[in-house]
Amino acid sequence: MQALLTVEQLSVFLQKTVASIRSDVSRNPMSLPPICRLPGTKRLLWRVEDVERWLAYHVSDSDGFEAQPVEPVEVKRGRPSKTDQIKKQKALSLSLGHRSRMVSNGR
Repeated sequence: MQALLTVEQLSVFLQKTVASIRSDVSRNPMSLPPICRLPGTKRLLWRVEDVERWLAYHVSDSDGFEAQPVEPVEVKRGRPSKTDQIKKQKALSLSLGHRSRMVSNGR
């Protein structure tokens, strides 16, 4: 029979808090080893062999490890400040005002 790990035991094994494991079960299940679900229970259990296999798969060799360059991520700005909004409105009204004067002068 295979040994099963509880959330508390898995937290020691993975060096994560119990709370982070519990939230990862629903929020980010790929960050945890596969769960062993017993029929009729809601307990979170893991087979030791599954945890060890999962860890072995996710460990990288320090010899063969090549650092991949990280591409800068473009940060989306939030809502423009009131000052920026006013500047944009003035620039837009000046450009539209210039066009309307050109049309009214017959250009």
